[in-house]
Amino acid sequence: MLINLKTVHKPAALADAVKLLAAPGVYPLYGGVALQRRSSPAVEEAVSLGQLGLDTAQDGDNALVLGTMLTLEKARQACLARADAHPEARALAALLAAEQPETLRNTMTLGDLLVERDPQSLVLTLLLALGAVIERADVAVLLTMSSFLSVNEDVARYLLTGLRVPYGSPGGAIAWEKVARTPADAPIVGAVARVQAGADGGRFSALALCGVAPVPVGQPEVVRAYDETGDVDAALAHLELDPPDDHWGSRAYRAEMARVTARRALLRATNDAR
Repeated sequence: MLINLKTVHKPAALADAVKLLAAPGVYPLYGGVALQRRSSPAVEEAVSLGQLGLDTAQDGDNALVLGTMLTLEKARQACLARADAHPEARALAALLAAEQPETLRNTMTLGDLLVERDPQSLVLTLLLALGAVIERADVAVLLTMSSFLSVNEDVARYLLTGLRVPYGSPGGAIAWEKVARTPADAPIVGAVARVQAGADGGRFSALALCGVAPVPVGQPEVVRAYDETGDVDAALAHLELDPPDDHWGSRAYRAEMARVTARRALLRATNDAR
């Protein structure tokens, strides 16, 4: 419950929304799920983004561009329409369906999902591995997923307008693995790998993990070593982890599961790439 919320603004233009959000205590209202679940007393005013045309999905610059006011279900449907041509869209559709039940997918928006920065989200982990970029209107910048996830400030106040998911080269493959209490549960630890075969026989990889840090994290040193040597076990010696120690799993358990899931995801993506 937002106990201090007094006013909800409904601007008709993006510039007006930016001006409103410059004041303290004012937050963007995507689908409302993120703000409601957070229940922060700091939220005194909200800016509804429903009139700003941020609920579209389109292709551009070899990427899928998704508006932040798209519900997760509409985003999933947009990805399904492109799944045959692009493994990135196919993977995103699958993980959106696996991560949230249909009832919540019809309420929660991409903006909600992004600003929550759930450390166990395989969707965010996938977006990180794919090199997705976020459009931020209040300061007119593009944010890489890595910089957005690692910023040390209240991202719930950011005015995010779009998510750009780059398409890879033909023949690329994406794989993910997780350990959880049951197959339907959120991961205790999860890994997403993307591998693209180069024309010269080399590979170009990406790897991201969730459940091993306060937010999903990329592993650039692992993929650098893997692409150079092809030795997955030697590459995994470069894992950079800061796992929590809680009732779901100890630090040692999470660290070991990170190696297991990362290894499986990298090898499966490598086998599927062509």
